[in-house]
Amino acid sequence: MRAWLARWLDLRPEEVRTVALSFGGAFLVIAFLILGRSLREAFYLTSFPVETLPYITAGVALLSVPTVAVFARRLARGDPRRTMVRLLIFLALGLAGLWPLVGRSGPAVVAFYLWTALGTLLLTSGFWLVTAELFPVRGAKRLFGLIGAGGTAGAMVMGNSLVWLAGRLELSVLVPGLIGLLLLFMLIQLALPSVEQPAPVAVAEPARSSIRESLGLAWRTPHLRTIALIVATATIASTLVDYQFKEMARATLTTRESLAAFFGAFYGWTGAASLVIQVLLSARLMASTGIAVTLSVLPMILLLGSTGLLVAPGLVIATLVRGGDNSLRKSLHRSVLEVLYVPVPAALRRKTKTFIDSVADSAAEGVGAGIVFLVVTFGGLPSRFLSVFALGFALYFLWLARRSGRSYLSAVTSQLRVGADEAAAGADQRDLLSGSFTRVDLRPALESAGVVMATADLTADAGRTSAIVEDLRSTIVGKAAAGRDSGAAVGGPPSTTGPGERATREASARLHGTTEEVLEVLDRVDEWAEGHVPALVRLLARDSLYRRVTDVLVEMESDALPQLAGMLRDDSADFVLRRRIPAILARYSSPDAGLALLDALTAPRFEVRYRVAIALVRRRRRDRDPRTPEADERVWAAIRREVGRERPVWELQRLLDDDPAEDDLVTERVEARGELSLEHAFRLLSLVLDPEAVRSAYQGILLGDESLRSLALEYLDQVLPDDVRERLWPFIGDLSDYQRARRERPLRDVVSDLVTTGATLFVSERDRGALRRLLEDEGER
Repeated sequence: MRAWLARWLDLRPEEVRTVALSFGGAFLVIAFLILGRSLREAFYLTSFPVETLPYITAGVALLSVPTVAVFARRLARGDPRRTMVRLLIFLALGLAGLWPLVGRSGPAVVAFYLWTALGTLLLTSGFWLVTAELFPVRGAKRLFGLIGAGGTAGAMVMGNSLVWLAGRLELSVLVPGLIGLLLLFMLIQLALPSVEQPAPVAVAEPARSSIRESLGLAWRTPHLRTIALIVATATIASTLVDYQFKEMARATLTTRESLAAFFGAFYGWTGAASLVIQVLLSARLMASTGIAVTLSVLPMILLLGSTGLLVAPGLVIATLVRGGDNSLRKSLHRSVLEVLYVPVPAALRRKTKTFIDSVADSAAEGVGAGIVFLVVTFGGLPSRFLSVFALGFALYFLWLARRSGRSYLSAVTSQLRVGADEAAAGADQRDLLSGSFTRVDLRPALESAGVVMATADLTADAGRTSAIVEDLRSTIVGKAAAGRDSGAAVGGPPSTTGPGERATREASARLHGTTEEVLEVLDRVDEWAEGHVPALVRLLARDSLYRRVTDVLVEMESDALPQLAGMLRDDSADFVLRRRIPAILARYSSPDAGLALLDALTAPRFEVRYRVAIALVRRRRRDRDPRTPEADERVWAAIRREVGRERPVWELQRLLDDDPAEDDLVTERVEARGELSLEHAFRLLSLVLDPEAVRSAYQGILLGDESLRSLALEYLDQVLPDDVRERLWPFIGDLSDYQRARRERPLRDVVSDLVTTGATLFVSERDRGALRRLLEDEGER
């Protein structure tokens, strides 16, 4: 059971201590909330008439505004944990001073009520604010449900303990228990790991109060505005449903004992349901369905339940609706809300979170109470008509849930771009290509097995060079002989001896195969014809002539494009030449060049596909190939083929040489290439997704910063199709050891992929056979 639970919760070894401390913190905070609320209500109701309760509630709401303002300002100016420790000491000292007076003095009772109510408000919000800074966004999605379960456990334990303690002890004796909970929570805060503090938000400090600033920041930030509206809408709908539930319970159960037993069972069962949801479902649901769908669960319950209450009101339906609302708000809904805050910049979150959690929530409760007053108290209508308003808010809640998915992705993308730019600015570019994978280095073993790796020396041998120069000479002589007669065969015998043609033949005759002589011919010929293309293409194999010949072929676009496109599509053509054609097609303006490149994305040789992707990116940046559904579909198909390969295939794919591209994902090249497959896959993704966001995600994965990597993975998790994400995640994702073991394939299948991948590591079938034998022997051992 322990192993199964560890796999289900996906708790990593390095996270155990932090999660355990956070779980304990949530337990203590909610235990303080339950004990403090029980004591203050008991003290108040035994000291003052029940009719005065709305006044003290209103007092808490009014005092929360300046209290939150001071707390938010303190949070924005320093380490939130240090602020929390000071708050805990302050609250404990206040409780110690009130303890001797709370059972004897009416003003002390009022002060105790306000002190515990406001303290709970700050503790709850502050706890989640600190917790959000401990975990990157991916960790928050996995673990916030489990951490929140600590709060539910605290509520259940303290609630059940109070039943036993209240019958044996005086209520004033329990006040030191509040102090003890605060001190234990302070120890947890001190034991939490330290985190790097963010730079302050560049916003002018207000002259009077930070509440106006918090309101302004929350409203001007689309993602925070969505969160605030979700909090308010959920609270209003819950207030309406809660009134209907309590009214129907009071109408059905007439005695105090039956009501007490009913509410006790209700809160007990909903607490247990919340615990189960948080431990077993929250993280799984967020991971499998996403933020928006998970957040939609609560409004769907409210929508269906309110419809039922409007059509057939009754205690059973009201109990089910309120039970679902109560269970989900404390578990799934709360976990998703806290995850929504994680991609918000820390400094901005400190200025706004407490305001949203307290002031916005309290104001929404007031709106809900106002609707009840207008419809039921003042309007004299049955409470079932409150369901009309609940339905409206539930529908709006659903729309906000859908909107939250977009705003969450926007917040993640924004933070990813900022983080990637900052990290790349101070990073050695060599780190960009350091292994994020577990490297598979088979080179020493392959060399000992007699496997000869392909080299990067592509200078043609003397015989091949001579053949190319002779071919070029014959085509130039043929051009001079043909003159202006387009019907003459290129390369035929000369038929005229004009001065210009004679000079051309003399220049061609002086070719001896050296680079200087070929360059001289290239510079002297002003007009090239379609018949010259084969000879020019063959010169692409020579590094010293590559760029000059490329310029010539670019000028010959209309004549050269058909032959270049045909050679690029022809898998049997010379690979050394094919790999240099994409750079030429990238400079052509014709859409046919883009279509030829898309066709070549299926080439067996990795280097051809790699350079084709670079060429497509260049054309896209120059607005030569606008995005179309057909092109996107072909690129996605190429992406699926690339990510479908096994890890050894990804590790071993390499290039014969390195030709830096101006539009690459990294700002400069390094001598030791690595992770070319990953770079190629991300370059393809940049063709079908936001290019800047994909580039930032690529840097986030390779730069080594855990927070930035988490943002990169979360961005990809949000935008990638399910099948692509499942295939890509073994190479880059945050998988547990158990998940990685389940995704492993038999060695025989991996070897089959290795020898058929078209990677340029192996130059002959003999070498591939040696690789097969080597890996099979290793597998048997």
